[in-house]
Amino acid sequence: MEVRRSLVVNSTPLETRIALLENGQVCELFIERSFHVSQVGDVYKGRVAKLLQGMQSAFVAIGGPKDGFLYLDELEAHRLGAEEIAEEDDKEAALEFASLPVTLPPVREGEEVLVQVVKDPIGTKGPRLSRHISFPGRFLVFMPGVEHVGISRKITDGEERERLRQLIKSHALPGEGFIVRTAAIGEKDEDLVSDVIALRELWAEVKTRNAACHAPCLVWQDSRLLQKVLRDLFREEVASLWVDHSDTYQEVVDFVGHLHPEWVSRVKHFTSDLPIFEAFGIEKEVDLARFPKVFLKRGGSLVINQTEALVSVDVNTGKFVGKKDLEETVYLTNLDAIPEVVRQLRLRNLGGIIVIDFIDMMDPDHRETVMSRLQEELLRDRNHARAVEISEFGLVEMTRKRTGPSLERLLTSACPHCEGSGRRISPESALLSVYREMARQGEKLRGATIRITMHPDYRAALAPESKDGVFQLARAFGAQVTWLDRADGPASAVGFEVCR
Repeated sequence: MEVRRSLVVNSTPLETRIALLENGQVCELFIERSFHVSQVGDVYKGRVAKLLQGMQSAFVAIGGPKDGFLYLDELEAHRLGAEEIAEEDDKEAALEFASLPVTLPPVREGEEVLVQVVKDPIGTKGPRLSRHISFPGRFLVFMPGVEHVGISRKITDGEERERLRQLIKSHALPGEGFIVRTAAIGEKDEDLVSDVIALRELWAEVKTRNAACHAPCLVWQDSRLLQKVLRDLFREEVASLWVDHSDTYQEVVDFVGHLHPEWVSRVKHFTSDLPIFEAFGIEKEVDLARFPKVFLKRGGSLVINQTEALVSVDVNTGKFVGKKDLEETVYLTNLDAIPEVVRQLRLRNLGGIIVIDFIDMMDPDHRETVMSRLQEELLRDRNHARAVEISEFGLVEMTRKRTGPSLERLLTSACPHCEGSGRRISPESALLSVYREMARQGEKLRGATIRITMHPDYRAALAPESKDGVFQLARAFGAQVTWLDRADGPASAVGFEVCR
């Protein structure tokens, strides 16, 4: 099925939000706030703060609140560096670089080192750093230090691939590596050579700034979110780009007019009084993406839970009962789930280890089809993702490249009362803790008044037997119990006070 893509930009002085729509559905969301700008792509002159020989890594101070994490193992660092610069159409070509020999000098504590941020800080972790510097351009990705020219696998025409390879090779200098992006298809030789020259000049500027500053310092700052999205996502297959803010609209027109004048007509100024994300149904999708449950079109559902270790996706039949037999019902539900699972991973920006719990299928052909469909759907994902075969328990293990905090982590914070667990202690458990404290004090309670403070709604949920048990224990020790209502603080908080 042909995929119709469009971009929608909501811009304010405090925040820029950009949604990628495929066939009218939100598949990816990019957010940049004025008080928290992504560091990915930025180049720093850092200082090695601590070496971790046992992990072949180091912490590097780059001037932020948290030191960055740097792999020192050359093969691992090079593999990660190649993956991080991979775009939707460049990931296979980028990974070719992972097998190429690159020698980096060892580092020592206190030494200054040039690094690039490849992942923003997540939770308690500082930014991920790489010594393999790369710079994306209009048509190319430049990787100094690697003598190789890679071609995007989405450039399928043999003659065009060879033309591009020979052209870039003929203009690359020793020690220069390039990935030719899909955007280069059909472009004039002079425009591609201009990209080579511009990226080379950028690298020379970075080296000059690096020599002139002392660590820690910012050497080069990558483009901000809007420019990155225009550079990487506004392509031939994107039919329209809607922008609400007039100044941002003009900025986009100027940017697109410089790169692709023939595409300016695709840029649309949204002038309705209705907020742009509401008009395109995006705001509702973003709100729903904060919750674990997602409903499927036939009545099935997904339950998505993010933990520190992994992301779990549970597929359920829900209200879908099918028409033929259980095996067909299960099979159709699993097929329904696949595009929605991948869309939710992209929309919620979930990465790392992911486990999808499909409903058990007995028919091996069904299992094979489900796995094949999943692999096909993952091809739409710009982030590098890899899935292994369905296990005998119906589980699919996969990995997806992290590119920063998930949507949940970005839009929400942990509840201070439940500390992010999403659960609270039950009324009976809270009261039993009071009961145990009374039992511990025993005879010391004789003649005292015990004040138990609870939220009225919480106390109303108590089983009568639990309250009777507290009264009986108090009478056994010659004490009295007084209940007080508590309106402030967490509903599950229970106060216990002994008054003489």
